[in-house]
Amino acid sequence: MILDDLATVLQTAGVGTIGVSLFKGGVPLDNPLTGVQDTLVALIEVPGLPPVHVHTMQAATYEQPVVQIVTRGIPYGYAAARTLAQKAFNALDGLANAEHSDGTVYLWVQALQSPFFLRWDELARPLIGFNIRCAKSISL
Repeated sequence: MILDDLATVLQTAGVGTIGVSLFKGGVPLDNPLTGVQDTLVALIEVPGLPPVHVHTMQAATYEQPVVQIVTRGIPYGYAAARTLAQKAFNALDGLANAEHSDGTVYLWVQALQSPFFLRWDELARPLIGFNIRCAKSISL
């Protein structure tokens, strides 16, 4: 799955630890019983582009999923959240010909824009995001 693959890339680059500060599928809800986690990175699938068909082949050659990367910082900690987003951006943008353990190949990963401010949450924590577009081989 794409979120697993990209999370592995980010963890390897030192952006976060999967399940601790790096989350797949969305920004986790705060749990008042276990404490509030401020700094984190979330990978969120968003609508992508259609699969690419080559010549007269009926089956698509590769998919073009889009994933939004969102970082969150400590209250009023815009600079640190922006720096974390840039670190994730640098780890993902330009990735090419990357094969993962399940045999999936990412022909390329391209950022659609630089990290940008999304909003402040209810605890004054900044959310910074950017979107990446991938060319992902289709498993047969």
